[in-house]
Amino acid sequence: MHQPGYDIRLRSSAQTNTGQVRQNNEDNIHLWSRDKYVLAVVADGMGGAAAGEEASRIAVEAIEDGMAMRDYSTPEALLEMDDGVVKERLRQAIQTANLEIMRRATASPDMRGMGTTVTLAFIRKTHAIVAHVGDSRAYLVDRLDGDITQITADHSFVQALLAAGHITLEQAEEHPMRNVLYRALGQGEDVEVDIYVKDLHIGDRLVLCSDGLTRHVKPEEIAQLVLAHDNPDIAGQRLIDLANERGGEDNVSVIVISVEQKLPTKPPEKEAALADANDDDETLVLKDRKPGTKPLPPLPDTSEASHSGEALATVSPGERLEPEGVVYPDPLQKGKMDAERPSDDAQPSDFDEVVADDTLDRAIMTRPGNLLSDLPQQVADHSDSADDNDEAEGVDLRIPDQQ
Repeated sequence: MHQPGYDIRLRSSAQTNTGQVRQNNEDNIHLWSRDKYVLAVVADGMGGAAAGEEASRIAVEAIEDGMAMRDYSTPEALLEMDDGVVKERLRQAIQTANLEIMRRATASPDMRGMGTTVTLAFIRKTHAIVAHVGDSRAYLVDRLDGDITQITADHSFVQALLAAGHITLEQAEEHPMRNVLYRALGQGEDVEVDIYVKDLHIGDRLVLCSDGLTRHVKPEEIAQLVLAHDNPDIAGQRLIDLANERGGEDNVSVIVISVEQKLPTKPPEKEAALADANDDDETLVLKDRKPGTKPLPPLPDTSEASHSGEALATVSPGERLEPEGVVYPDPLQKGKMDAERPSDDAQPSDFDEVVADDTLDRAIMTRPGNLLSDLPQQVADHSDSADDNDEAEGVDLRIPDQQ
């Protein structure tokens, strides 16, 4: 099932083959595929070479127009579309195709008797809606136990006899009227469309096919082959090859759709860190100031005093120079530096916060030479290491969020 933190990717492949007996291919298939949604159609034409090809072509084009697949804004719209709206649009697209086939058959004597099956699936992530007329099929293959389930029901006389218990499954497979349909596009102005809804899971396969495949390859074999190959292209080709090896008496069309779990390229926190590191904005953000503290006043201009001959306050080891000649104990002697001076009423615990890259810290390196000479060695060592370390304690290199 879909897991938080991961995304779904749909991989798909559509292939068709004339077979070993027919001279032309009356099947028409189409696949509109993105990572998160797939619209797949299999149409098996009938009524003679030209008529069958035309009928299946009309069906596919009507579905393309009905779902507005040529509209560039469609991907987002399809993902957000309500299930009820999707079902109605699929149903209307198939009914429109049926009326167009009827009109063409009436207008062209050489097209009379033309018709086609239609089995299509619209999958969004792990949710599938299937629309169906005829005896092409949609199968769901479960990755966990390898079971295969036929989603659609054949609209054939043999299937009706089988459902009524008049014949067995073995008899149905060899029945001479197994290809006679009681429902297909082109048989009348009104056509009933079956709609199915299925939830998929990671690793499942959805297979759409014409009866040219199921005539030669059993459902259990379909399941074994599609689960044996992660690549839908390879799985589809293996199914077609097997049908042809066993006679290929009809056109063979197969669409295989695999539900995969797409791993993120980088964890979200790493992506954010990389974005910050690549940004040109070098603004530093100091730690939040504790309540009861105030910023330190600016440092005096010691360079001017040294040139004018003004006296400098004497600084002993372990102390630092402050404005107005006031000398405070230097916290660097303890291996750390406070970024701010606590207020008079601050508690001892308020001294715990450390901000290493403080302006006072850097000021030590800009003092006159006579001051630097008095600094203890561990202070000088600390200042050197702080300048070389971009990840000094207490410095937050984050930058404002950017789109």
